[in-house]
Amino acid sequence: MRDQWLSLLRVIVLLPSYTLVLLIRLIKWLIAPPILLLQMLIGVPLALQRVRQPLRPRFVPLQESALPDAIWVALTDAAEALAADGFIHYGDFRCDQLAQDTTFWLRLLGQPAQGIAALAVYVQCNMATRPARQFVEFSSEFVDGRVLSTNNLDLPYSLPAPAYLARVQLKDIWDPRALCVVHRNLVAALPQKVSLDKLDQAACDPARFLADHYAREIHALLEQGWLRPEGKRVRLSWRGAILGVWRQAWPLAGLHSRAVNHRSQQLLAEYGIDATAFIGAAAGIVVDRRPLPAQATPLATVSAGYESVWPVARQIDLQAILETVVIELGRDEAGIIVPREFRYSFRGRADRLERRIRRIHSFDILLDPKAGLLTVTAMDREFERADDEAEWLELIAAMPTQLPVRLGPWLNDLDTVLPTALKALNADAGDNEPDSASLYIDEDGNTCWQIVAWTTNDKPLHVAINARTGLIIERGGC
Repeated sequence: MRDQWLSLLRVIVLLPSYTLVLLIRLIKWLIAPPILLLQMLIGVPLALQRVRQPLRPRFVPLQESALPDAIWVALTDAAEALAADGFIHYGDFRCDQLAQDTTFWLRLLGQPAQGIAALAVYVQCNMATRPARQFVEFSSEFVDGRVLSTNNLDLPYSLPAPAYLARVQLKDIWDPRALCVVHRNLVAALPQKVSLDKLDQAACDPARFLADHYAREIHALLEQGWLRPEGKRVRLSWRGAILGVWRQAWPLAGLHSRAVNHRSQQLLAEYGIDATAFIGAAAGIVVDRRPLPAQATPLATVSAGYESVWPVARQIDLQAILETVVIELGRDEAGIIVPREFRYSFRGRADRLERRIRRIHSFDILLDPKAGLLTVTAMDREFERADDEAEWLELIAAMPTQLPVRLGPWLNDLDTVLPTALKALNADAGDNEPDSASLYIDEDGNTCWQIVAWTTNDKPLHVAINARTGLIIERGGC
């Protein structure tokens, strides 16, 4: 009887919400056709009259100090994320000729060993009603002249890609390094050989490389009839204007963007690449996977695993500190408690005093002893900016330097504290199933362990142990 009342109550509560959602969608699709027609009637003549682009735009080289703060943060975050994969910074540029009332800020990077060019782009609109956008594009040119491009732009392109260009657009993959993994895996799955000549040109003359790349696409669109020449500039043809406005008009822009994203995911799936694995929170996105060095004995302590983790962490960020270590516990075939996974969490901080900006980032490195794998997650990034010197001093005071977890011979490692913790837990509530162990710095600056277990009644228990002395400092329910 109680279940029936709950079901009835749920229907009464949710029915108005469902009705409102359906009503809004009905109104949306009722008004969509006339609004779409109005956009076409106004947008096509305006596009024919106003849209002009140069045959060969000028990309103005910039010093890093000339970049505005928000743009500097966006481009620097992308460049630092890709530096761990061997990308080299070739230059920063600005271009005001690619779109009307819009400035493109670009940072060109390259990975010479694999022939991959990366372009971090920040699109700044001069009209306050249009938000700024940023995306990253990776491109590889093959020996036959064809180009593969992978980007995470969240807007549909106005015109189709030229015949020589295969464009993969994945708007939901926000991390540059994750997008690079997708691009690199797709290039490796194709039979064509990558040409390294163009990337050599990018290293010598990056501005010319960008201009050549753009000019080639413009000439191809001219040949296909989407554009028409006008001196040293180009304009949209009638069919180009109609298609461009159609793709950008509401509500088709969102539908087209989702359709392109879906087709790109289907293409990747044909080559055995799961794009959805690179979508979501940073902690769940794997951007690097490599085998663990051979171990004489099974990996059972934090210190032993750290020997493999530390060189990888330094490759990602020289200034990163170890924040916590979390070990997932389980039982092997013999019923013995063993570590199933080590998760080393790192945190880094970079201050730019002249800009009064503090950037904070974090990432995890995981060890799977059974599979013999080391994996690196994507990086979470955030930043704080102060408007003046007084606010900057307040920001520094409010965010003091975090103490790192330091490992050494004085540390009571997992193999030492786990028997002590389980003995204490079992003394309180009988036989328990261990779940995890965490190594961290407490509020007083002490290095501590916390071991969590579950009782037979599915109640969590924990024991906290001082990692230096090995003494229990707290125990009870979680």
